[in-house]
Amino acid sequence: MSKHSHAAILSIFAGIVTEHIAALRQALAKLAAPDPSNEDLHQFRVTLRRLRSAWVTFAPVLPTSFVDQWKPRLRALAASTGPVREWDVLLSDWLPSVRKSLLDSDEAGQAWLEAAVIKSKEARNRAWEELHAELASPDVRGTLLELEEAVAAFHIEEEPERHRRFAHARAQALRKKLIRRGRHPRRSPASRLHRARIAAKQWRYLYEAFYPALGAHVAKRYRRHLRKLQDALGEVHDASVSLACVADLLKASPPLSIVSAFHKRAESARQRAAKELRWVRSLPAR
Repeated sequence: MSKHSHAAILSIFAGIVTEHIAALRQALAKLAAPDPSNEDLHQFRVTLRRLRSAWVTFAPVLPTSFVDQWKPRLRALAASTGPVREWDVLLSDWLPSVRKSLLDSDEAGQAWLEAAVIKSKEARNRAWEELHAELASPDVRGTLLELEEAVAAFHIEEEPERHRRFAHARAQALRKKLIRRGRHPRRSPASRLHRARIAAKQWRYLYEAFYPALGAHVAKRYRRHLRKLQDALGEVHDASVSLACVADLLKASPPLSIVSAFHKRAESARQRAAKELRWVRSLPAR
């Protein structure tokens, strides 16, 4: 890669970061309102995930010192939003799904589930209060301002170019990472499949958020398959993490009927993931 191409791609990265910072500021303004919605928090999380994925996409051109400084800071900010998201998924999806699968005669399962809902709501409220205070603090806005100033040096004033070769090379790298991490989806540990999910998400964000800026294009079916794969792998992860979180919260092991409901859904998700991974292996990155 020539010095000119390197600088031009780095400038594209800077423009993407600047756009995402603006979107994060808008989301923060909504989250600072007296009664922010779950959707406001979701948009903040999605924007932050896309921003962090830029460090993966543009890794070959980023200065090492810049990466070492900013990856941990953005990772810490993203981690702070995790607990609320996990409780929301549990309360809006997993516990209602389990409730539908339980028999009316399963008194032990019904009682455990009722207690799980109450305790999970309490935990969610505590996590939200902590997160709301953190997002409203000057530290978060200060971090965004520092990052905006840090990438300002990467901007160059010239006409945008097409960098399809760079874009396709990054897609190929993420495809290899996903295939490596996604081996044996029906029996691999949930923790390993979670890493595969991260790779699938990064690859999808490359197509959705960064390909247009690099002058590249991919068919919609690629993004559609990656989303399906990401969703399936996410269910495998949530089944493992959510059940453990509630059991720890209640300080009581779940009845067999509850465990069975979680595992049944996780197994179905593994089968869907295996199907989508076969599609990934059958086609080259575009």
